[in-house]
Amino acid sequence: MKMPSGGGHHKAFSTCASHLTAITIFHGTILFLYCVPVTKSSWLMVKVASLFYTVVIMLNPLIYSLRNKDVKETVRKLINTKLRHIL
Repeated sequence: MKMPSGGGHHKAFSTCASHLTAITIFHGTILFLYCVPVTKSSWLMVKVASLFYTVVIMLNPLIYSLRNKDVKETVRKLINTKLRHIL
C-alpha cells in the first residue's frame, strides 16, 4: 500500500483480482460438484460443471499469458494480419 504511483496500485490490484477470480472459479466448481445431490437428473449438471472446470483449467495459462505486454502485442498483430487477408 506504500507504492508511490497509481499505476503500481492498479497493477497490484489487477493481479490480485485475476488470482481471486481463478481461485473462485476453481473452488466454486468443486464445491458445486460436491454439493449436488446424487439423482438421475443431476448427472447432466455434473457433466456440464465438469466440462466447465476442465475448459477453465485448460484456458487458465492462456488467460494469464495475455497479461504479458509482448504476448498481447503478438496476438494483436496476428489478428490484424488475419483480418487483412480475409477482407
